[in-house]
Amino acid sequence: MRNDIVALAQQYAQHRVQTAVRRIAVPAALGLVAAIFFLVVLIALFAALFFWLAPLYGPISAALIVAAVALVLGLIALLPVVVGRRPPPPPAPNPTTPQIATLLAQTAPLALKRPLLTAALLAVAVGLMARGSSTDKR
Repeated sequence: MRNDIVALAQQYAQHRVQTAVRRIAVPAALGLVAAIFFLVVLIALFAALFFWLAPLYGPISAALIVAAVALVLGLIALLPVVVGRRPPPPPAPNPTTPQIATLLAQTAPLALKRPLLTAALLAVAVGLMARGSSTDKR
């Protein structure tokens, strides 16, 4: 009885895996076949363009024109990739930074008893606060 349950579970799992593979593999195979046909069509169009331009401009100029057309089409195809990238938004300013600067300003004179060192620490804290709240970072 236990072997029957294991065999039934194994058969069910195999059926689920086969269904998932078919659901993924069939559209992928059809897409691959379509891509191959589009590639053949593109090659045929470039060959037709070459043979159409060869009597008018000569074989070397016709080949250069076909290469230029292919280059322009390739650049147009890459344009969304280049333009689509946007830098991530700058991080939000840390809300605790002003509190740290205020706390430092209040406790530094009591703890250090040196006004020059206190002013330097306060300047560093204000600089860090200003650096963290900048919106024009690159």
